[in-house]
Amino acid sequence: MKKFILSVLSLCFLANVAIAQEQGYIKMEITDVSSDNAEMATYLEMMKGTETEYMYTEEKSLVKANMMGGMVEMTTIVENANESMVMYMNAMGKKMQIESTKEERDMAEAKAQTETPEFSVEYDENVTKEILGHKCIKAIVTFENPDSDENMSMDMFVAPELKMSSKMIQGLDKVDLKGFPLEYIMDAGMMKMTVTAVDFKEEVDPAAFEFNPKGYQKLTWEEFSEQMGQMGGGF
Repeated sequence: MKKFILSVLSLCFLANVAIAQEQGYIKMEITDVSSDNAEMATYLEMMKGTETEYMYTEEKSLVKANMMGGMVEMTTIVENANESMVMYMNAMGKKMQIESTKEERDMAEAKAQTETPEFSVEYDENVTKEILGHKCIKAIVTFENPDSDENMSMDMFVAPELKMSSKMIQGLDKVDLKGFPLEYIMDAGMMKMTVTAVDFKEEVDPAAFEFNPKGYQKLTWEEFSEQMGQMGGGF
């Protein structure tokens, strides 16, 4: 059960890669959670209200998340040109600084996974929704689960006018969407979670990309992946 919850956390918050063509700021929040399993429902309720901030310029992209009432804090900064990344993670007082290149992450992913999950994307542009002043179209992304008969799906409302890459959201790094999702409902069979954009700004303070690494232990991407694997996080 805890392994599944940690995997959900990684899907929602672990930054991947962004190719930004303009600048902007988006804050997203877990607005609804549900599960028929009592134990899982308790864990999910702890995640409700969790906010994730996405900031992007032409040069850099940033994801900042505060999870489970501050028990886990993550800040990830990506250089858009070469997709190098530094992630600062504070998990219940354990502070880690992880630097990696795109090649290192690709190699680690290839080593950890035997196959890439198949997925499909369907659009219904007749179904629209306005979120924070942006007209969004409906998209449905379905992932095949090789270990179960139950597939995972995500119902989304994506904003085509936003140039920010949806690849910043872990789990969507292989999916090319027509815009950035300002709302999505993740249905994994035994649980549902709704994530909605609650704030949008066109300007970004350059100071947001500065981070004080004092007290953070440096790890390679491989070392970090091994530690998360031991915790059952599936990173």
